[in-house]
Amino acid sequence: MTTRIVIHAGFHKTGTTSVQSMLRENASVLEPHVRVFLKEAFDGLTESARAFSIDPKKKTLAAVTRAAVAFFETVDRKDPRPILMSSEDLSGHMPGRHGLECYDSAGLVMKCLSDAAFRRFGNDTDLTFYFSTRMREPWLRSTWWQNLRSTRLTDDFETYSNQFDAARSLDDILEEIAHDVAPARVTSFLLEDAATLPLGPLDPLVTLLELTELDRDAVVVLPPENVQPDLGIDAVFLALNRSELPERDVQDAKRIVRKMAQRPAS
Repeated sequence: MTTRIVIHAGFHKTGTTSVQSMLRENASVLEPHVRVFLKEAFDGLTESARAFSIDPKKKTLAAVTRAAVAFFETVDRKDPRPILMSSEDLSGHMPGRHGLECYDSAGLVMKCLSDAAFRRFGNDTDLTFYFSTRMREPWLRSTWWQNLRSTRLTDDFETYSNQFDAARSLDDILEEIAHDVAPARVTSFLLEDAATLPLGPLDPLVTLLELTELDRDAVVVLPPENVQPDLGIDAVFLALNRSELPERDVQDAKRIVRKMAQRPAS
């Protein structure tokens, strides 16, 4: 029996939260057809991948290997259903944090994952690494917003985006990953193109898994999540980050502003 595995390993700010929310929402519909593993099922693996991304050494890479082997050892080899793993943190920390400009460590992490999967399920394993991607400018703007919201980032968007001028593109990273994980496959899909599909950003994954018996009409499609509000609050957050306020006060203020932005218009 050949085991089909799809690993959705990134990238940040490409609809991954929306995908994972739909996987949770539709767990009972999907369960007969696919084994879904989200971040909480392999926390040790994502933590080691993030650690390696900011400290790429043999020791931290060995920790990724151990975590990958440990996770796959928990997965039943006799279950005929395909396997889906989904967490953008498998690619490491989001660019813009810890001095990272791109996913330069991702290829070696995916190599650890592929080696562990083939070791557990055999050399005939049907293994695909799937990456949701996004056009460069909206992707940079979205990572800027996420970092602005979650950290004390003090750069405006122009200053922030300029630091990525010499960084490798997501396509370059995908090419490197494909080289590292061969004979496993690497495929990607633009978020902008997925927006028009019946199941949104979940659609390419369902197609890859070849869930021919799944009733797609029974799948609940959720609206996009973790989207930047178009209310100008980025300027508020930037001012808070640049202020002399203590960290706790800044985070409390951001939380209040975000709640206000989420209120329905009267």
